[in-house]
Amino acid sequence: MMVVVIFLLLLAVSAPIAVATGLTTIIAMYLNDISLTVAAQKMFAGVDSFSLMAIPFFIFAGDLMLVGGTSKRLINMVNKWVGWTTGGLPIAGVLSCMFFAALSGSGPATVAAIGGVMIPSLKEAKYTPKFSVGLMCAAGSLGIIIPPSITMLVYGVISEESISKLFIAGIIPGIFIGFVLILTSYVIAKKQGHQPGERASWKEVFKATKEAIWGIMMPIIVLGGIYLGVFTPTEAAAVAIIYSIFVSMVIYREINIKKLFQVAKKSVVISSMVMFVISTAKIFSWYLTFQRIPMIVAQHVLNFATTPFLVLISINVLLLFVGMFMDPSAAVLILVPIFLPVLVELGVSPIHFGVIMIANLAIGMLTPPFGLNLFVASGISNMSMTDVTKGALPFIFVLIITLLIITFVPQLSLVLPEMIYGR
Repeated sequence: MMVVVIFLLLLAVSAPIAVATGLTTIIAMYLNDISLTVAAQKMFAGVDSFSLMAIPFFIFAGDLMLVGGTSKRLINMVNKWVGWTTGGLPIAGVLSCMFFAALSGSGPATVAAIGGVMIPSLKEAKYTPKFSVGLMCAAGSLGIIIPPSITMLVYGVISEESISKLFIAGIIPGIFIGFVLILTSYVIAKKQGHQPGERASWKEVFKATKEAIWGIMMPIIVLGGIYLGVFTPTEAAAVAIIYSIFVSMVIYREINIKKLFQVAKKSVVISSMVMFVISTAKIFSWYLTFQRIPMIVAQHVLNFATTPFLVLISINVLLLFVGMFMDPSAAVLILVPIFLPVLVELGVSPIHFGVIMIANLAIGMLTPPFGLNLFVASGISNMSMTDVTKGALPFIFVLIITLLIITFVPQLSLVLPEMIYGR
């Protein structure tokens, strides 16, 4: 109880999540006469993982693709494909987010890369500002669902599940969510009376596709290499960097040596923040386990909800609440050790639960007060957080519906892993 009180107090005074988890654990260990040397050891052990090396690599590759001109070429290509339909521009925005999600593995990066171009374009096409930012916030959340996902990678490390299987499991749910957002965009555009745009010629479609093909090839190379066993997810992340540098500096020529170092510096800062969150969340998770808190919580959950249906509903509600206050990676590190044993005991696949958890936390990136996508969208659109949140609300409702379908139709997550790896 003391741990929870200290943690909530630190969050209440706006302490960063890494500081809140780390300081809470250190205070609790000191009050319980546990050597603080253990904290340093556990923090180091938390990031001493070959698989976690993929995180800074994927962050760097995503930043290179963002700065190197890939995002604007993807947007142009998709707009030529579907821009002539009713709701073609917002549909193009969703499809662009899906493509870029497969490059960056990050929700906020996807919102920044695609939203920075699409939000002004949607406003210019007479779509309301709230609809424009709300759609980009929702579509940007696909960044942590469609592989390669940084948050899914963290889940794989903590749950000790195959990262390759998790990546494969996220493909169909990610496409499904994207399709629902496309359908929602079409319905809203039709209702508001937006007219179809001008159809691009086949020559224009071919030219736009040709220019964007290098960006499309990256997820094919990276994910294809993982699934075919050519390289591990960590090695794939390194391949992604080499490919991104080649495309940005040699093909598109939008990055020079000076800008390359600037991008690298930014990526190092972001990676350091992520690794600090992981290290402090690791000691927090260790302390909870040391105090048998996961077992206590698990017992209470089983006493309250005795069927997989009730347990999944309860955990979904909790994860939606946690997502309002906590970074997805930190939430994974803290909550997976608590809930995964409960669900495994009830026969829920760890791979399926991974997709459920990531989908929950993706919605959390749209919910105040600490939704990361909201802050990014507010910054690039110059709109208030209140207006951005109002714009995101209809899409939060839509995403919750997709979450329930993903939760209770496990084959959406499991069919591809079972086809490739067997049961």
